[in-house]
Amino acid sequence: MNIQAKPPGMKPGVYLKLSEDAYHSGEGVSKSGLWTIETRSPAHYKFGLRKETKPFDFGHACHLAILQPNEFEQMVVRGPEDRRGNKWKDVAEICKVDKKLLLTSGDYDGVLTVRDTVHADPWVNSIITGGDGVNEASGYWIDQDTGELCRCRPDRYRRDLKLILDVKTAASAHPDAFAKSVVNYGYHAQEAFYTDGWQACGQQVDAFAFLSFEKEPPYAFAVYELPPSIVEEGRAVMRKALNTYADCRKANRWPSYGEGVQELSFKRWNYRLTQAPEALDEALPG
Repeated sequence: MNIQAKPPGMKPGVYLKLSEDAYHSGEGVSKSGLWTIETRSPAHYKFGLRKETKPFDFGHACHLAILQPNEFEQMVVRGPEDRRGNKWKDVAEICKVDKKLLLTSGDYDGVLTVRDTVHADPWVNSIITGGDGVNEASGYWIDQDTGELCRCRPDRYRRDLKLILDVKTAASAHPDAFAKSVVNYGYHAQEAFYTDGWQACGQQVDAFAFLSFEKEPPYAFAVYELPPSIVEEGRAVMRKALNTYADCRKANRWPSYGEGVQELSFKRWNYRLTQAPEALDEALPG
């Protein structure tokens, strides 16, 4: 496995010790960036700002607790029971300087419960703690069709099993709910992009699984794999977005929702009091 410790100008390869901040602020386009291009616009990718929210903090802390318990102990602080007043403000200022993640005492305890619940499952615990694996390694490769630098950061890669495990926080980990999340948030695109990219980095991927856990008690969780058909759909989405990204980079032009005057289209159920036009009528001029 060709693993490098420090990035020499972000050449293609796998980097073990690249920090999360360096990864997210560095070169190359990621799945989340391409998903923004596809579902919003190139302008949103180029000029948008990432907002960190309380649910994001909770999910990030769970991610650390499940996969990197030592990092969790170093980086996450158990704060007051609520975010009101100076008791929170004073600790928050210290944590900001120290670059640590501050949670309310309730959220902190909830993260520990999530960790213990997930690791109580023998199979999940064996995947996370056993075998020959790496967490949060960063992969960089050159897309052969566009020549663009791409990147991904699998949560956990088991080299012995050739398995990528991705951890997802969810309002509901029920199969039906997670299936909707796959399409809404592009998890199928992530699997395709990560699998292809990781293999472009010289690492074999034979399996991909999602560990989804809920943010509220009883912190239910499940492990899912996606059918090949929906992964192929995700692969097509990533190809389309990557081609758009390359075109925008070449022209140095990042459009939003199109140009000129555009006619909106409406679904048949939008017509409540009048007759919806037939598809043929809508297609004919005049």
